Amino acid sequence: MPCAKYDYKMDIAVKQEEAFEDGMEQKAVNTAINLIKMNLGSYEQIAEATGLPIKKISELAKDLGKTCGKTPGKNPSVFP
Repeated sequence: MPCAKYDYKMDIAVKQEEAFEDGMEQKAVNTAINLIKMNLGSYEQIAEATGLPIKKISELAKDLGKTCGKTPGKNPSVFP
């Protein structure tokens, strides 16, 4: 039974792409954390700025013990 030929260059290219994607996601998370800490925007605004889902922004804010955007109670959609 023939085996698929191993392509070293393709393997390296795939690993580089995966590393790049992981780095981009980590950069987006770090940016979101900084925006949350600086209280710069609602969950929706931070999600749009970083490309992360609103649920992820909410989880990050919860982990930081922070809320995003306006004062709680004035815009309930911002505070899940």
